[in-house]
Amino acid sequence: MAGGGFDAPETGGGRGKKKKSKVKTGVHIDMTPMVDVIMLLLTFFILTTTLSAPQVMQINLPRGKEEDKVKVDMGNVLFIRVSDKGNIYFSKGNSDGTEQRPELIVFEKMKPKLEQIYNANNDLMILLKFDRKMKYEKMIDVLDEINRSKIERRYTFLPMEQPDKDIVISAGG
Repeated sequence: MAGGGFDAPETGGGRGKKKKSKVKTGVHIDMTPMVDVIMLLLTFFILTTTLSAPQVMQINLPRGKEEDKVKVDMGNVLFIRVSDKGNIYFSKGNSDGTEQRPELIVFEKMKPKLEQIYNANNDLMILLKFDRKMKYEKMIDVLDEINRSKIERRYTFLPMEQPDKDIVISAGG
């Protein structure tokens, strides 16, 4: 029976030569340079993110020295007071040094109201008074609305003192 043993090893045909089996070598990738690059990238990103300065809005407030004070006609002044609840109150000054009754302004109507008041008086100066207990976000929103309105941006910040808080409370805020 010729050729019946499929499982049997080959005999080699009788010449005495043995077939050499090839040894398969695996692929070897040197990971050392890749690790070095990864560590350099990691170090770079850590250093650049921790050393970057936080993005903060810089507001320079005046010192309040007597010689720095500017005389302004109160008829050209608009007081904008923002209460601790975020309510916005507008009140115009009078030329005799008094102030009109504050008016509650809805935030969405702030820009048109500012433009209306400015069109009536081009010499308008805005005095902004914010309660310290209000949210910082509300202050930024008010400043953004002033900057979006089509008026000359002449405004200053003043501290909200107890008389201002009393005016806001009497207006309902």
